[in-house]
Amino acid sequence: MSEQNMSPVALVQNPAFGSMLLWNFGRGYQGECVGELPVLTSFFLILPLVLHGPTMRVIKSTNQSSGLAKFVSKLGEERERLFAVHSRAVAMRGLTLESVAAGISARLLRVDYDTALVRSNDAKPPALPDRLKHHVASAEKLGRWFARLPPNQVFSLLQIEP
Repeated sequence: MSEQNMSPVALVQNPAFGSMLLWNFGRGYQGECVGELPVLTSFFLILPLVLHGPTMRVIKSTNQSSGLAKFVSKLGEERERLFAVHSRAVAMRGLTLESVAAGISARLLRVDYDTALVRSNDAKPPALPDRLKHHVASAEKLGRWFARLPPNQVFSLLQIEP
């Protein structure tokens, strides 16, 4: 199927692009906290945040130095937007799992199954079209923000139920 025949949703909500976003999240995390790796469960929050246009715009408008708490504060100005993150995370579990699998197949990601830690490997993925660059930058920004906090605090701030 050519790109011209795909819906706008299918262009971004696919495992190949998802793996690129997860890889960039991991790169941001590893860049912020050298020697540390994110836990696999945190990857389930990235696509629901980055692939939702209004939420991604809040990420984009929040300075990297402001951190996750500031982003959550801005998102929570309309409480239903914050509560919707959990339902989107549940709805996108399959896409996230497929994206992790695609990332492993493409050697972008490596999962340590004993510790559930995920490494974003050194790689040079293909260049993305300009229309997707904000998605990639948002995923990396989330990685940096998540690296500054313990995982349970990230889930708590985003009001994600275990």
